[in-house]
Amino acid sequence: MSTWLPCPYAADYRFDIGHVRALWPALHAVDAEPTPHSDALWHAWALFHSGQFEQATDAGLAVGVEGLAVANRATAAHAALVEPQETVRIELFKRIHARALQHAAQRPDQANAWYWQGYALAQYAQGIHVARALAQGLGTQVRAALEATLALAPGHAYAHVALGAFHAAVIDKVGPLVGAMTYGARAEAALSHLCEAQRLAPASPAVLYECAHALLMLDGEARLAEATRLQEQAAQLPARDAVERLWVELARASLAL
Repeated sequence: MSTWLPCPYAADYRFDIGHVRALWPALHAVDAEPTPHSDALWHAWALFHSGQFEQATDAGLAVGVEGLAVANRATAAHAALVEPQETVRIELFKRIHARALQHAAQRPDQANAWYWQGYALAQYAQGIHVARALAQGLGTQVRAALEATLALAPGHAYAHVALGAFHAAVIDKVGPLVGAMTYGARAEAALSHLCEAQRLAPASPAVLYECAHALLMLDGEARLAEATRLQEQAAQLPARDAVERLWVELARASLAL
C-alpha cells in the first residue's frame, strides 16, 4: 500500500497528453524543461500536472534517465507541499538528490539534472538547519549546482528563485560579511535573481510565494510590505494545474496567519 498522501486537489485537474502538449510552454515557464519526445514521458508529465505525484514519479522512473526530471519534480512537489512529516520530507529530498546525481552523470547537458541537485540539497539543508548544513559544506554544493543550471538554461525561473533564496538564507544565518567572504552570498545577487525569476514567470504562484519568503529572510520587516504584496498576488492567481493550486492555497493560508 502506498504511504504517499494524495494531493487534495487531484480530482479537480485531469490532464491527458493532449492537454499537457497544449499548455506546455505556460506550465513549464518555471523549469525550462525540454519538450518530451515519447508518449511515455508525456504521460508521466500528465500525471504530474494532475497532482498524481507518486504515479508520476513511478512513470518517470520507468522511462529511464530521460524521466528523472519528472520523477524528481513530482517527488519534490509531494515533499514540499503535501507530506507533513519532516523526517519523511528529508528522506524524499535525499532520494531526489541521488537521482539528480545519476541524471547529471549521464546527461550533464540537461539543466534540470543540476537544478534538482541544488534544490534537493537546499531543502535538506533547511531540514537539518542551514548553519549546520553550511558547516558541512553543503552551501558550496548548492550554489555550484544552481549556477550550473543557469549556465545551461539562463531562463530557468525556479533556479533563479533557488539561487536568490540561497544568498538570502546564508546572509540570514551568518550575516552579510561572513556570508560574502566565506560563501559568496550577497544581498544584491539575491535581489537580482529574485527579480529575474518574477520577470520570467510572473504568473507562477510558486515563484511569487518563494520570492516573498526569500525577501523576508534577506531583510525581514524592511521587506514585509513587498513580500505581502507577492503573496497576495500568488493567492489571487488562477491555478493551471494541481501543483499551482497547492501553491495558491499555501499563499492564502500564509496570508490568513
